[in-house]
Formats: sequence, C-alpha cells, structure tokens
Amino acid sequence: MHMLIRVLVPAADGIEAVGTARFALDRLIGIGEGASTAFDYYKTLDESTARYRDHPRYGGLDPAHRLSSATGKQLLDDAIEAQATWFVETVATLREKLDTLEPVEVMDDVDLVRYDCYRFGQFAGPSVWIYDEHGAGLRSRSAVDRYVEDRDSDSLWVVPADVHY
Repeated sequence: MHMLIRVLVPAADGIEAVGTARFALDRLIGIGEGASTAFDYYKTLDESTARYRDHPRYGGLDPAHRLSSATGKQLLDDAIEAQATWFVETVATLREKLDTLEPVEVMDDVDLVRYDCYRFGQFAGPSVWIYDEHGAGLRSRSAVDRYVEDRDSDSLWVVPADVHY
C-alpha cells in the first residue's frame, strides 16, 4: 500500500530540503546506522514516477514547500488530522476488542488485537504521517508544535513523500 507522508526539515531552499528529507527517508527504509524498516521504499516528488505528484487535493505538488506557505501549512495540517483520526479510531477499536475478548484470546491474537496494539505503539510506519529530519515520527499535534517552536519556522520545509508499506 502507498501513503503520502511528510518530512519536516530545516533548510535554506527546496533542493536542500529534499536532500535532507532523503536522509530521513533512507533511515525509514533501513539505510544507515540505527535505521528501521518502517517502509519498503519511498519516492520524493521530484521523481517522475512518484504517485502523488498530481494529487487532486493539492494540485501539482512541488517536491518541497515552505512551512509558512499555504500549501505547506495545508500538507502539514492534513497529515496531523489524518494521524489524529487514525489514533482516535484505533483507540475505539482497541477498547471494544479488549472489553469483549478474554485475556487468552488477546494472547492468541483473536481479531488481530495484538497487531492493533503493535500498530498503536509504533513510532514509525503506516500509523505515523509526519517525521523530522532524522526520521523520528512526530506522532501528535503537540509533538509537531514542539518541533516547530524549537526551530526557526521560517527555515522549515515540508517535503511530501510517497512511501510503500
């Protein structure tokens, strides 16, 4: 499956932003020391075969957008909203499953409840839509806000990337 994630990076221009984001994305596909394999592969939007280059919601997406731009803000806000929606739905699903299943059924992964718990606790992968320049997941609005507040927001860029998992 594919999804459009966002990488928040400090950079002087769009080219530097994409380069910095690629470092984070490489880590998310297992390249580099301490890297995880949260995704199978990625494409940044400067690649002609990227799926989301002509996304209907955003029109023709550039490979990088200043966070201060309308598109940059929209890309980030949409990711925060998608992440929050997924989280709330997953909490509700887990509550229902844990309320109805016996402990032995949870242990046996009936209804994929253990898998749901695993995804719920992930720091990277399909349950996380936003990452920093190191490939660390920014899993909540408050994490994103702290990240932005700790940096010069004028130098921050949003780099969308098509990832496969």
